[in-house]
Order: sequence, then C-alpha cells, then structure tokens
Amino acid sequence: MGRCTLKQSKKSASPNRQKSRNIRTKRVVFLVLLLGGLLVYVYAEGVQQFILSVIFPKAGQYTHSRKTILEMTKAHIAITLLATVLSTIVGILIGILVTRDAGKDFQRLVLRLNAFIQTFPPSAVIILAFPILGFGWKPALLALFLYSLFPILGNTIVGFQSVSPSVIDSARGMGMTESQQLFIAEFPQAMPMILTGIRHSYILNLGTAAIAAVIGGGGLGTIIISGLTLRNSALVLSGTIVISLLAFIGEQFFQLLYPKTDD
Repeated sequence: MGRCTLKQSKKSASPNRQKSRNIRTKRVVFLVLLLGGLLVYVYAEGVQQFILSVIFPKAGQYTHSRKTILEMTKAHIAITLLATVLSTIVGILIGILVTRDAGKDFQRLVLRLNAFIQTFPPSAVIILAFPILGFGWKPALLALFLYSLFPILGNTIVGFQSVSPSVIDSARGMGMTESQQLFIAEFPQAMPMILTGIRHSYILNLGTAAIAAVIGGGGLGTIIISGLTLRNSALVLSGTIVISLLAFIGEQFFQLLYPKTDD
C-alpha cells in the first residue's frame, strides 16, 4: 500500500516538473529573443530607421541629432540600475530593522514616512533637489531612489511578517543565533515578496528615469523629449520601444530568477 502511494505521488509530481521546465524554457527563449531584438535595434541605426520609416513615413527625422540611441540606452540603464540597487539595499536593511524586536516600535513611523514621500511625484523631488544637487543626473537619481524605495521596503516588511511562527520556533529550538535565524530561516521565506518589490521598483524606475533628461541627466528621455518638442512621433516611439524592451527583459529575468514572483 505504501509503495503504491509513493508511485502515485511520483507520477503526479512528474508532469508538474515537466510543465515547470517547459515554462522555464519558453521564458529563456523569450528572454534571448528580447535581448537580441534590443541589441539589434540599438546597435543598427539602419534597422531603427527602417522600422520607424515604415510606421511614420513622413517623419523626416528618425534619429537624434546629437546622441545615438545606444548612448542614451546605456545612460538610461545606468541610472535605472543604480537607483534600483540603492533602494534595494536601503529598503531591505530598514525592513529588517523594523521587523526585529528592537525596531518594531518604529515600523509604523517608517511606513507612514515612506508613504508620505510617495505623494510627491518624481518631477517635484527633482525640482526640490535641483538647487542643492545642481544640473545633471544627481537630482534624478535621488527622485528615482525615493520613489522606488516604497515597494521594496513595504514588501520586505510584509515578507518577514508573513514568515510562519512555527519556522521561527523551530529555528530557536535548534539553537540558532538571531543572525542565523534571520538568514537561514526567515530570509528564504520572505524572499519571494522582496523580489516582487525589487521587480516593481525596477519597472517603475525604467519609466520615470525618462524625466532625467529634463535637467540634463541623459537617458532615453532625451530622444522622447526631443520628439515631443519637434512634434516628431518617430523619435518618441524610438525611445519608447527601447524602454519597453528593457521592461520586458527585466520582467523575464525576475521570473527566471524566482518563479514564485509570478503573483
């Protein structure tokens, strides 16, 4: 009887594993296609002009007059990743601190302060930071950092709060220290929620990083703003295409990194 049950469980687990492998394979293929499409678009100016000329045959101008799409893409990726990494480090550290016994009294204050910061749009933060940080990418980085901190901080707190008390009790019963309990028992349980917050912050930063061009911060906002100024839809679409590809690439990467972030 026991052998029969074991065989049935193995048979039922096998299709699930196969399904997971198929999904993962499809995501890898899709990610490779997205990366290939991005590289072709940003490196081959002829491809850019061909695609945009088919959609907007009367546009006349299909590339930026001073910067290449490759240069703008590199700047956009740099400020997006830097803001996301900084918000990830700070968000996780604060989230850990306010979910420990010593910091639980500050948890509500931190969440309220962070929610208050979210009421300011990135453009307002840039304007407020501009007199202090000056012209360039620094005010934009500050705005992106503050704006993307909330998803990571909030998800980190929720992730650690959702850890089963039985897991914590088991860790204590095994004689783990507080640091061992945090990294061995709690962190793996909270990781899906934390990664979901990082994923949301990355996507959020990709879109809002376009405002960096307003104060000379570079990025793909340069070609988008130029297109709006010149009333050239081809230039606006060119920057939007790259931002969209970067968003899809990031989404697929996070899904491959931790499939449980699908929720």
